[in-house]
Amino acid sequence: MNILLVTNMYPSKEKAYAGIFVKNQYEELKRIFDKDDAIEIFYMKRQFTSKHGSVVKYIKAFFNFIPFFFKKYDVVHLHFFYPLIYLVWMYKKLHPKTKVVVTFHGSDINEKINSKNERHFKKVSKCIDFAIPVGKELADNVTIKLGLKTGRTLSAGVDNRVFYQEPLKDKIYDYIFVGSFLKIKGVDLLLESISKLPKDFSFCIVGKGEYYEAEIKRMINEGFNITLKIDQSQNELRSLFNQSRFLVQPSREEGFGLVVAEAMFCGLPVIVSNVGGFKEQVVNGKNGYLFEVEEINQLYEYLLSLKDIGDEEYNKLSKEAIRSSKKLSLQNICKQIYNIYKDLIKSA
Repeated sequence: MNILLVTNMYPSKEKAYAGIFVKNQYEELKRIFDKDDAIEIFYMKRQFTSKHGSVVKYIKAFFNFIPFFFKKYDVVHLHFFYPLIYLVWMYKKLHPKTKVVVTFHGSDINEKINSKNERHFKKVSKCIDFAIPVGKELADNVTIKLGLKTGRTLSAGVDNRVFYQEPLKDKIYDYIFVGSFLKIKGVDLLLESISKLPKDFSFCIVGKGEYYEAEIKRMINEGFNITLKIDQSQNELRSLFNQSRFLVQPSREEGFGLVVAEAMFCGLPVIVSNVGGFKEQVVNGKNGYLFEVEEINQLYEYLLSLKDIGDEEYNKLSKEAIRSSKKLSLQNICKQIYNIYKDLIKSA
């Protein structure tokens, strides 16, 4: 079989780990494919641009895709519905026997599709043969907004050769946050909670984004025990997870929340908002804790009380975090995707 992956999310110099999960899936699929199978990828590298720059970037991508219209693929698999669905829709018009798979990641539906344009995108999405939302709540939104039946719910997958628990690693951070410094990621909620805590609480904040970076640096200068890390590799991130006791993610919205799964592979219990894919991964009091989104006091109370959690209770949480996340391995997810491809081709 001959497969083409298409995505607008892929690592670049400016955003080294944006879409790293798509790259990981591509590399893993290449590993498990039979010798007679082939897979290619068409991607846009993520860059920091203005609105005008983004338009130019997409126009350039559409022109760069032209040679692919003249190639024959059994399956075209799109990661992120909007806006590259137009490329896939045009390809399907030229090659009607080709099967189209789309993995929906969250913002491509939750933010981009609304009451003004959903009628249009319902028509465009008729080219899709198999829909893969990364979370159950997202699956409902795909059905509501696009009228699509979802084939299977699959996360992006965690590479257990990269993320794992390192034995005898010293815990130097009480809490770690990983993500873009955006309001949707709840960075403001985290910083407000930190400002109320004693200054001996230690935090590691990993990510990038000008909007809150200045605020984080200001708090560091005021004596808060915050370590700021920018552009960490996946191996560096694993090391930071293993040096931390809890992951804290106060997002206002999440399609799945891959960072939670990555942290749990490293044995970290998590403290997360009760949204989207987070609540599909976390069992309150078993492998982590859930708090209601925007409830800063509830987040603050968790941060305050869990710093001094006993070793026995912490170890139970840690072991359950590892156990409950095993099914989300990259290897397991890619085997399922490979089987989806084969079943679609057989049904053609």
